[in-house]
Amino acid sequence: MKNNFQLPSMDYIECLFIGPAEWPKESALKNNLIHSVDSALAHVEMRLEQGLSRWLVVAVNQQKGLSQVSHSQFHIARFIERACQRWTRDQITLIADVGLSPYLESGQSVVFADHSIDIEASYQGAVDLALRFAKAGADYVAPCLSLPEQTSRIVSALATNGLECGLMPYSTKFSSSLYGPYRDTVQSSLGLKRKDYQFDFSDSQQALQQMDSDLEQGAAMTIVKPALPYLDVLQAACRRSSKPVAVYHVSGEYAMAIHASEGGLLYLPDYFEEIHAAFHRCGAQYVIGYAADFFLEFRNQ
Repeated sequence: MKNNFQLPSMDYIECLFIGPAEWPKESALKNNLIHSVDSALAHVEMRLEQGLSRWLVVAVNQQKGLSQVSHSQFHIARFIERACQRWTRDQITLIADVGLSPYLESGQSVVFADHSIDIEASYQGAVDLALRFAKAGADYVAPCLSLPEQTSRIVSALATNGLECGLMPYSTKFSSSLYGPYRDTVQSSLGLKRKDYQFDFSDSQQALQQMDSDLEQGAAMTIVKPALPYLDVLQAACRRSSKPVAVYHVSGEYAMAIHASEGGLLYLPDYFEEIHAAFHRCGAQYVIGYAADFFLEFRNQ
């Protein structure tokens, strides 16, 4: 019997990789390019015609270092500025990823000094990114430090600088084996030190408590990451949160499906329709991921 699944209250947020190069190039994720600023703008225009209007903007950097954030030619800020000149807030929603891993030589989401987390330097790095993106015109910034004050520090900095920008933290980000293709794309190493700050995948309560804390600190919505191994957490988050919850179908989950399909073991349209139905049943309002083509295909049926 044909599945009549509909998505009246769940929308897709497409992950959009942008690098400093003049031309786009292939990423570690099939059907997902590392865009130039110009090709990213053309991609947004194409997606708008197809009915998609939300993006998570992620930096791919040729050189590491947070100092590039202040440069006038910083590619993520240029993209956001040009997109905001071209479209209104009613037409597009831009969520700027405030992850430190694309910028740090260590590839970690926090700053390490003498083999331990430099908490203040980590907060400052996230604040600097958030302020740059907010000034460029981002609708939301998405911190993923997995540190207790990741939301309040940015909320305070935005207020001090007279900037309006929503917070969409990665509140329940687990220490997972499923981030590899993303890290290959943004050229950040996958080290064991992430277990020092990302949540233990066997402890859902700690992650949910971080979500509660982020909401109290001023988050407009929160993210559960990864997706399929954490449907119980996603459902619990949706039931207890007073704000919208997004679920991130991460790179490793996407890549496994692609490889299974290429081996003749999986029919991708049915697979993506099925898992998005699961996210919807859990209560997610948004899915973040790399499969926008499939989402649009079955949503527009």
